[in-house]
Amino acid sequence: MRYLTKGRFKLVLECPTKLYFTKNKDYSDLGQDDPFMIALAKGGYQIGAFAKYKYCADPIGEDITIDTLDENEALRITQERLQSSENVVIAEAAFAFKNLFFRADFVVRSGTTLHLIEVKSKSWAEDDSFMNNRENMIVKKWQPYVYDVAFQTYVLENAMPGFTVKPYLLLVNKDAKASNDGLNQLFKVVKDENGRTHVKTQPGLTAEQINNFNLLKEIPMREAVDFVFKNPIPNTNVPAAYSQLGDFIHWAADLYENGERVWTKPSTACKQCTFKRGDSNKQCGFSECWSNHKWADAIVIDGAGIGVEPNVTELWMGRGGKDIGTLVMNQNVPFVSMLEPEGLKPKSESKKKVKGMTPFERREHQIYASRVKEDSYVFYKSEFNALQAKWNYPLNMIDFETSTTALPFFKGMRPYETVAFQFSHHIMYADGRVEHFNDFISWEHGKYPNLDFVRALKKSLESNNGTIFRYASHENSVLNKIKEDVTVLNPADKNELLEFIDSITEEDIDKKKKKKRRGGRNMVDLADVVREYYYSSIAVGSNSIKKILPAIIHDCPSLVERYSNENIYGKDREYSSLNFTTHTWITPETQFDPYKTLLPITRFDGVQEIEVFDDLGEVADGSAAMTAYNKLQWSDISDEERRVLKDALLQYCELDTLAMVMLMQGLLALEDSRGLVLNTK
Repeated sequence: MRYLTKGRFKLVLECPTKLYFTKNKDYSDLGQDDPFMIALAKGGYQIGAFAKYKYCADPIGEDITIDTLDENEALRITQERLQSSENVVIAEAAFAFKNLFFRADFVVRSGTTLHLIEVKSKSWAEDDSFMNNRENMIVKKWQPYVYDVAFQTYVLENAMPGFTVKPYLLLVNKDAKASNDGLNQLFKVVKDENGRTHVKTQPGLTAEQINNFNLLKEIPMREAVDFVFKNPIPNTNVPAAYSQLGDFIHWAADLYENGERVWTKPSTACKQCTFKRGDSNKQCGFSECWSNHKWADAIVIDGAGIGVEPNVTELWMGRGGKDIGTLVMNQNVPFVSMLEPEGLKPKSESKKKVKGMTPFERREHQIYASRVKEDSYVFYKSEFNALQAKWNYPLNMIDFETSTTALPFFKGMRPYETVAFQFSHHIMYADGRVEHFNDFISWEHGKYPNLDFVRALKKSLESNNGTIFRYASHENSVLNKIKEDVTVLNPADKNELLEFIDSITEEDIDKKKKKKRRGGRNMVDLADVVREYYYSSIAVGSNSIKKILPAIIHDCPSLVERYSNENIYGKDREYSSLNFTTHTWITPETQFDPYKTLLPITRFDGVQEIEVFDDLGEVADGSAAMTAYNKLQWSDISDEERRVLKDALLQYCELDTLAMVMLMQGLLALEDSRGLVLNTK
């Protein structure tokens, strides 16, 4: 039986076309390997395991989980257990009705009532609500969760007609605090010999030992479920005959069972589609979908699909207002090169004090670059120089690594509170010298790092009076969060730490009036500098440092010459390093991408094959760094494993600030280039 499951229901609710591609071995699915999504899923695994102890004192001993992956076997075991007692708790219970099937996180039978509990690692605050009463609709961010529960409720009520079903969402209570240390490490996410992800708990662990169930919030969902069944579903791509949820469920189930495909009208949401080819030899669902659409110029996207030419979802749409996506799609063309810039021009566009390119001009440059199909850049050098004149040398580049987990590491922490465990600090001097000046990492098990982190950062940055740079808003947000820690924990140096944080950060005071507090040494956002003064066709429409770094390396040949020199970077080299004896950052073998030169953890000195690293590879992005730190909090990790994780984290974070150095060196070396004026209709 080709069942419509709750996972497939979630996909079809987003986009009916996705239903055909999901779990289809002929099509590539990049979402299966997304490191950030994997990290999020691990949070879900932990919360799911934690929740078992909320509903059962000893879920392992009482064996409440139905582990089999065989659907028919799971259905049989579920019925046996439900009939065995009037009071029973089942995890991963299976239910089917016609061609609908789902596995419930929990079903708790109490007489003739079945409590259906869907567990999510999303947080719930006291002032949250599912309903937008003003517009009489489910709040958009909650729609996937409400409809998920509604689907399960529908199947369960039809599969078990003799019972009353009471649906619930079990969420993470963001307002609660952990009452003891080490809660997170009680639920370790690991892989078994078959590669399946599961949670390993300590033998003999009981609910009484865990406590802390205030961190979970059980929310009744009957009212919300009834609402969505009475109102049309929020998807304009669904035929009107199936706009009611019950009809839609069966329509989608029949599509999947029969292997039918329906086409969805392209939109800017297609940017998030995971059914793209990438490096795979499999088919590209995205290309097939877009090729089916009748574009204004009747262009068919060939089988190579995305990557042949930037499609319109890759246009940079930042700072364009809520209507920019609509303006783009209204032109009814598939490629950026075919867009008419005048149709994207805002009614008014304010310019900042330091005049660089406006968001509209940036989009205009991207459209032109796509038309001429040549690798090129735009750089407003005179405006950049005017900004640079306000900076004080030496220039300080800083980057933070942080962890936010649903289950706190430490007593007194709320779910998803930020743990700042690492920073790197590079310095660029006026004479051209580059120094990896300092770094910090908290790699000890069971130690809350935030105060030590900010003390070390304060000491490092107070070594000079130069301008401080960050890339994007993360560092600013983290420091403002640490202010809360400093206030609550009230250390002896509280006033000094608060004064330091305020001096290098900015903070909204009144969002409506757009009032901010800005420190006297407020960090400069290098991402803003890029957005206003530099556009490269190599980065297409992205301003991520991971995309901008290869772009500046391409556009500035002197960077290639400098960092392909194996003798320039390392300990006691011209560009000093704290973590590399020597390192060549730019090589043809790694496609001139410094991040690809980082070693997989298993290739570090002294390491053979250590199972704890099987889900990390190389630490080359923020989610991998977070995962590595989370493993450092395991109490039973060996000294060798701990050392390797520490070294990998130090090297990765060092590259993050070196990347900012490379970018700044490239900007300083670029020539003025204004691009060409487009011939618009």
